[in-house]
Amino acid sequence: MIEAVSPDSPHYQRVIELGNANSATLGFLPYEAIKQAADEGRVLAFVEDGEVKGYALYGKRVRTGDISLTHLCVEKDQRGQGIARELVEGIVERNSHRAGIRLSCRKDYDANDMWPELGFTRWGEKPGRSRAGHLLVTWWRPIAAHTLFEDQDHEDARLLVAIDTNILLDILEERGFPASRALTADWVAEVAELAVTAQSRSELSDQRSSSESIESSLGEFVTLEPSREAWHAELEALQQSPFANRIGASDLRVVAQAATSDATYLVTRDEDLLKQGNHIEQLNGLSLIGPDDFLLRLQALGGEHSHQTRVIAASGMSVAPVSRIPTNAVLAAYCDHQVGERPAELRQRLSIATAHGGRIEQMTTSSGDPLVLGAMYREQSRVTVTALRSASGQQSYPAARQMIHHLRIVVARDGSADLVIEDQTQPSVKRALRDEGFRSVGSTWKAVVQTDMFGPGDALPQELSQIGWDRLNANLIREYERYAWPSKVFSGAVTSYCVPIKPEYARVLLGYEEPQARLFEMHLLAAAARENTYYMTPRQSLEAPARIIWWVSGGGAFGGVRAMSWLDAFDTGDPRRLYRKYRDRGVLDERQVLDSAKPSGKDSHATATALLFSQTEIFPEPIAMDRARELCPAMTTDGYFITTRQIDEASVQAFYEEGLRRDD
Repeated sequence: MIEAVSPDSPHYQRVIELGNANSATLGFLPYEAIKQAADEGRVLAFVEDGEVKGYALYGKRVRTGDISLTHLCVEKDQRGQGIARELVEGIVERNSHRAGIRLSCRKDYDANDMWPELGFTRWGEKPGRSRAGHLLVTWWRPIAAHTLFEDQDHEDARLLVAIDTNILLDILEERGFPASRALTADWVAEVAELAVTAQSRSELSDQRSSSESIESSLGEFVTLEPSREAWHAELEALQQSPFANRIGASDLRVVAQAATSDATYLVTRDEDLLKQGNHIEQLNGLSLIGPDDFLLRLQALGGEHSHQTRVIAASGMSVAPVSRIPTNAVLAAYCDHQVGERPAELRQRLSIATAHGGRIEQMTTSSGDPLVLGAMYREQSRVTVTALRSASGQQSYPAARQMIHHLRIVVARDGSADLVIEDQTQPSVKRALRDEGFRSVGSTWKAVVQTDMFGPGDALPQELSQIGWDRLNANLIREYERYAWPSKVFSGAVTSYCVPIKPEYARVLLGYEEPQARLFEMHLLAAAARENTYYMTPRQSLEAPARIIWWVSGGGAFGGVRAMSWLDAFDTGDPRRLYRKYRDRGVLDERQVLDSAKPSGKDSHATATALLFSQTEIFPEPIAMDRARELCPAMTTDGYFITTRQIDEASVQAFYEEGLRRDD
């Protein structure tokens, strides 16, 4: 039979032993990551006559709704007896609302003959990270009766991760650091693209004599090559910081080059460097992390990309229409220098939009430095984006994401349309497009700007029409709403909650400022906090995905129902563990997270619940308590707004309609 194995289960140690015995094909996974998966019910074992004969370990991808199968292991002398099938079916049974199961398997492994028998479909191949350059085959098994966009490019944008020289040598020379070498594991390669800085390549040349094997292995890694001006400016800022004398000169150069590229993390074993991680992150947004913690973080988020939302919110970005095509000096910041693009060529792409009566939008920093450039024009129900470019640097991805959302806001003002990106896509822009719900279609990217709202009894939009109201689930609706923003589908059956939040947290997490402005003007700030975390007293009875209506308590004229979000996931446990696990998604410090914890369970240890939420929409004006009670009579109950309460989705729809009412 299939059993969930927790760390205190009598079968847990046998799972560890079985994994260790098969690590050559399974790949290294830190003990802490396995324990965490077991804590969260993501380790299943096939147990017969009291003996573990196989196990599965999987992750959950918050954004896509996928299950990521990390380990599937059966005792050697028990194979061929249907145990693998039982384990896969166990995952399906426990995740019936998920879109499907995804995995990558080395092409030269015999297991590739097994996956079709277990209901998996081959999606394609991609290069792995092993030194031998083995190809990986991607497999997919749907779980929900229907999944949206089955013909889309299923390959997720991978997180760009810089590694320093020591980590690079750990990998190339197979030194005794298993966590470093595990960065090349197939399951990591599925979600993370390893990169080295030019500084690390130079250091490697100085430390090791050149050889064909080293050069060949180096060729498997992306090289981060920001402009000299950009990383030298960052280096100068680092050198002037109070902690500069605690970091070696070469390490400062590695940090500067990583920070001015698209890398989100710098993985290092250098303890002196890691000690300054918080200072460096506050200075430029680059997150420094050890290899063990990085692998743990990938597992904690089910391979899902995390976002430095507090950096985005504090960035001072602003966007405005451009009245004339920028100068060549400005355009140079947006050119693709790797293919030798010149400003004149980019100017031609901008001219296509203006020639069709379109517009050019530019996002800049508070000091006027260029961040993102977008140009588009509309022809009836199609909007074509001829240029979408992000300047290099740490803000490349968040700025691109904000610009994409801004362009959708502009399009929505003129009604529904297909939105097609026809420009070449830089890595940061490609990642931002995926995270904003766009699909890759040939050489273009496409989404829909759909301004209609659908409720029971209405004809469903085309993307959902083959599914039908009776078979819709929260995952499908959430996926559609990301693809067709700002369209909403209220089925009446999506679990929903009213969550009270303090005004000082609401302003940061929900992304509004005072005085309140109109919805379309405020969505830039909402986009800055589209994926975030809020902590509250422990709750065990939540469901996800679900809708959230946010009640800002004690906010005076700014209190009341203020916004709607999607609850993507929740996690209850030790507050320090939660803070470490989700710090990249939140803006609260450790003390504030600890303040939200309360004693819970038999041992009375303090625990908290982290709410992972996204797709926040700010209401132009708050819905006051008296009006809220008219829309939802359940709110007349004494003490209703003190704690999180389940609310029917019909009331959520009423709040949404009321919250978006405008006097234009």
